[in-house]
Amino acid sequence: MPQLDIAFFLPQIFWLVVIFAVLYLFVAKSAAPKIAEVLDKRQSRIAGDLEKAELLQAQADEARIAHEKAVEEARAKATITISAKRESIKAQVEADYNALSVKLNEKALKAEKNIQEAKDKALFEVQNVASDLCKDIVARISGLSVYDAAVADAVGAEFDSVKEKSNG
Repeated sequence: MPQLDIAFFLPQIFWLVVIFAVLYLFVAKSAAPKIAEVLDKRQSRIAGDLEKAELLQAQADEARIAHEKAVEEARAKATITISAKRESIKAQVEADYNALSVKLNEKALKAEKNIQEAKDKALFEVQNVASDLCKDIVARISGLSVYDAAVADAVGAEFDSVKEKSNG
């Protein structure tokens, strides 16, 4: 094998140095600047993207703070509006309740008055019927004729004592 022959070592080393130098010059003059340019562009793009991301992050933070502030203001305004509406409705309900209470009290008093009038009228008629009945009973049993005024007074006294017992 010629690679292992000592006579060929010197030319092999020479050509190795020549080829290495040519490759070195080719890489140093052609490929390395292109690679360095690509790396510089990549680095500048990354730096620009990071700056843009920081700017967008700051804008997002400002927008978030503004949004939170707007939401808080809206909640406060809604709370105030709800409280005012609640008080308004409460006042309206109370006014309606008072007006209805007054109407119902008036109706109740009127109904009590009507009931009392009907009761008095019924008692008067019952008293008249009782007076006539007593007069007829006395006339049939004893055959005596009794004055209407005397029978009415006796029945009226009895009704008065019954009223006092029921009211008292």
